[in-house]
Amino acid sequence: MSDAIDTPAPELTLYYDGQCPLCVAEVEFLQSRNSTGQLAFVDITQAGFAAAGHNISCEAAMAQIHGRTADGQVLVGVPVFAAAYKLARLPVLAWLLSRRWLMPVLQPAYVLFAKHRQTISRRIGAGVLRFSKRFLR
Repeated sequence: MSDAIDTPAPELTLYYDGQCPLCVAEVEFLQSRNSTGQLAFVDITQAGFAAAGHNISCEAAMAQIHGRTADGQVLVGVPVFAAAYKLARLPVLAWLLSRRWLMPVLQPAYVLFAKHRQTISRRIGAGVLRFSKRFLR
């Protein structure tokens, strides 16, 4: 019999761009609401990401956020946020981002944002990150 406590696998692992201040601010916000450990976070810019066996290419993860559920399902784009917000106990956002009838608007808008997130982040990301750090204390 082992004294070690089995830690359950997270319900959702998010793969994010750790060099994007907006992305980091979002991850810090979600981490602040992750008291039960249902969310895990992987910075795709860390050395060894490709070799770590995530089976998600760095190029794909840089193009759009990816998530992996506990049962191995890969989510891409807006559904990642819907699942993350549900687990972070943000039911209104989760509900809104999971509406199929909104996907024709939400997904292309997110893809456009993701494509330009580095430029957007250079302009406002540092301020958003400072605000989130101050807010989350």
